[in-house]
Amino acid sequence: MKQSKLLIVSLFAFIVAVLAVYNQEPVSINFFGMQILTNTPMIVVIIGSVLFGVLITAILGFMAQSKLKKKIKTLETDTKKKQEKIDKLQLKIREFEEAKEEDSDFEFSEESGPDLKDE
Repeated sequence: MKQSKLLIVSLFAFIVAVLAVYNQEPVSINFFGMQILTNTPMIVVIIGSVLFGVLITAILGFMAQSKLKKKIKTLETDTKKKQEKIDKLQLKIREFEEAKEEDSDFEFSEESGPDLKDE
């Protein structure tokens, strides 16, 4: 996985480098009618655009990763609580089964729990 990412990033960097070499003429940048940059080499515009895209992608990726980590932590906490409840219930079942084996007068009904017979 890491090798494929490295290959893709390297290929993208190569393409940007080729574009930069062949596009060195100066350009002007207009943003909503305002002239921001004048006579700036196109290489600066290309690299600036790429870096801006990388920055935005990194921020969004970090936000998504943080959200997933929080969800994982919540689910792990819920799982731990439920496992503790299961363990307690299994212990009660074992106690009831042991009590039933020890006392032949012991009767268990699903509705009321363990009951002793009247003698």
